[in-house]
Amino acid sequence: MSESTRRIELVLSDGRRLSTEDPSVEITERDVVVGRGQDADLVIPDDTVSRRHFKIRSDSEGRWYISDLGSRSGTSINWMALDSDEEVRVRSGDRVRTGQTDVMLSFPGGDGPADPVSAERLEEPSADTAVDEFQTRGSLLIRLNAEGTDEREVGWQDFYDRYVPLITGFARRAGAKDEEAEDVAHEVMANFFRASERFEYNPETGRFRGYLKAATLNAMRARWRKQRPMVDVDAGTDLPIEDRCNVDEAWDREWTRNLISRALAMVRHSGKQSEQSWEAFELYGRRGVPIEEVSERLGMKPDAIRQAKSRIARQVRQEIERLRAEEG
Repeated sequence: MSESTRRIELVLSDGRRLSTEDPSVEITERDVVVGRGQDADLVIPDDTVSRRHFKIRSDSEGRWYISDLGSRSGTSINWMALDSDEEVRVRSGDRVRTGQTDVMLSFPGGDGPADPVSAERLEEPSADTAVDEFQTRGSLLIRLNAEGTDEREVGWQDFYDRYVPLITGFARRAGAKDEEAEDVAHEVMANFFRASERFEYNPETGRFRGYLKAATLNAMRARWRKQRPMVDVDAGTDLPIEDRCNVDEAWDREWTRNLISRALAMVRHSGKQSEQSWEAFELYGRRGVPIEEVSERLGMKPDAIRQAKSRIARQVRQEIERLRAEEG
C-alpha cells in the first residue's frame, strides 16, 4: 500500500477533521495512534480520551483495522465495545466512540478489498413468517424484477423496509423537515418501482449504495428546485447539510447507521443466542454498564458476560460484512 493512499481522516461530530495529510503529522509506521497526548499521531482534544487511546493500522492490501490501547474508558466501534485484545476491521463511515468523543472514520484512499463471508446467511425479520419461501438470498434487485406476483411483492416490501429509514434520515440531515423527508423517500421508492422492469444492477459498474444515493439526491434536488428556485443545489456539496459534513460523508453516516441497525436486528432474531445472552451484550457491550452491575442484574458470572458479548459482537460484525459485500 503506497504512502499516497495511506490516508486517515477522523471527522468529529462538530465537523472538525483530523487528518494524516496535515503537514504537522508525521506518520512513519503503519500504525496510527490516536489519543489526547502530544505523542499521539492524531490528537483528540478531550480530557476523557486517554493519551494513547486506540490505534489504526493498515495491511499490505489496504485493509484497515482498529484496536484499543488499554484506554481508561475503552473504545467502541459502531456502538459495540472492543475487547482489550480485540482487533476488528473498519471502513469509511464507521463510528468510533472514545471517551466522550464520537468520530467518523474516513479512508480517502479506499477501504481495501472485501473480506470473505461465511456461507450462512441470516434472514431479516419479517412480520409474516409465511413468506420465508420467497426470501431467496441472491441479489435484492433480481427479486424486484421477479415475474411472480408474490415474490415481487415480498421483494418490494423488503426493499422498502430496508431503505426508507436510510433515505429519510439522510434527507433530514440535509435539512428537510420530517414530512418533506418522507415525501423524498416515497418518491425514490416510486421511481425505483417504475424503473424496475428495465433496471439491472451490475456491481462491476458501481456499488448499489452509489445508485441509491444518486437516486435520493436527484429526488431532493428536483423538489428543491421547485421550492427554492434561487438556491443552487446542482453541485454535489452545496446541499445544506446541517452537520457541516459534505454529502458523501452524510450519506456514509446514514448508510452505516442503517447497516448496523439491520445487522443487529438480523442477529437478534436469528435464535442463535438466549435472551439472557442478548441482554448481557446490550448492557455490557453496547451501553457500557459496568460488568459487576450486569452480573448482579442478570445472575451471570463476569466471564459468561464477556463471552456472550464477544460472541454476539462477532456475529453482528460478520453480518455487517455480508451486507456490505451484497450491497456495496
